Amino acid sequence: MVARRGWLLVLLIAGISFTALGLEHTFEGASLGYTIDYPSGWIVERPGDYTVRFTGSSWIPASRAAFTIQNAASTAIGGDYSDTGTLLADLKCQLVAGSGDICLYAGKDLVVADAAGRQLVGPQIIAEYAYAGDIYREWVAIVPHSTGEIFYVLRYIALASDYDRFEPTVLDMLSTWTIGEPAGDSATQTPGMPPSGGPSEITILLEDSGHLGPYDYAAGSYDKRYYDVAVTTHGYMAIAVIDEAGESISGWIYAPDGRELIHKPGNYTEIYTAAYEVFPGSYELKVGQDTMITESDFSVYVFFSRSPFTVEDLIAAYGPDEQVMP
Repeated sequence: MVARRGWLLVLLIAGISFTALGLEHTFEGASLGYTIDYPSGWIVERPGDYTVRFTGSSWIPASRAAFTIQNAASTAIGGDYSDTGTLLADLKCQLVAGSGDICLYAGKDLVVADAAGRQLVGPQIIAEYAYAGDIYREWVAIVPHSTGEIFYVLRYIALASDYDRFEPTVLDMLSTWTIGEPAGDSATQTPGMPPSGGPSEITILLEDSGHLGPYDYAAGSYDKRYYDVAVTTHGYMAIAVIDEAGESISGWIYAPDGRELIHKPGNYTEIYTAAYEVFPGSYELKVGQDTMITESDFSVYVFFSRSPFTVEDLIAAYGPDEQVMP
């Protein structure tokens, strides 16, 4: 059940009885401690190891909106925050420091039920501020994990003029958000953090899935998808493309100057490419049919690390090299 009071969201997610519509894809963040559904046309970005950002693809209006979930460690496992109050105070300071003209509004506590039915309660606020000549509205909420070891920071931001337009999509996504049980002994496996001793420096900058095909014979064109990939520091990039058995979906990464940097050819069950050196800038990912007769579901991933890595490192971190869509 969702109620609104002015600009404040009152979210009572525990015991939701409706089914979100139009959420065709599921993000499964096992190491992050949750799953959540998101709609077609939206992409998943990984700005950091513990942050997931959902936003509309560049060719749809929702590209102006973003919903982010960030895992923050508590002092129980060496983090900076002892409770939701101290974390919220820090977030408020960050918001105020980033804008000279800002309004903050406090809402009722956010109540979420995890996978075991436990109620998780945390604060939420709405901020409205001017930035770079535009007015933005941002919702911020904090949900503690039942172990008390991590906090989930939820943020939805859009231009104030677009906020109400995309808010229902974010609320539908929230209705599918499922926080899992702690994975094993918390001394060796903290919910929302990578397993101890496993590869953790290779992050996912972007992931998406969908369907490509059929070939448009009337227009004489292949079916393609385009994505923007922002690289903020020097490092190394690779991609993975998974398609159906016997089909042929390819992936390409183009450098900021337009040259082809990475090519993952279709019709191969080996999903990973080698890693290529990249520098800060805006890269373009293209995924498309390799042949006119190809029609297939697909998943695509963009990997990044500040240090060189191999296909064997990707296999250790993200699974076998030979995969096909079910």
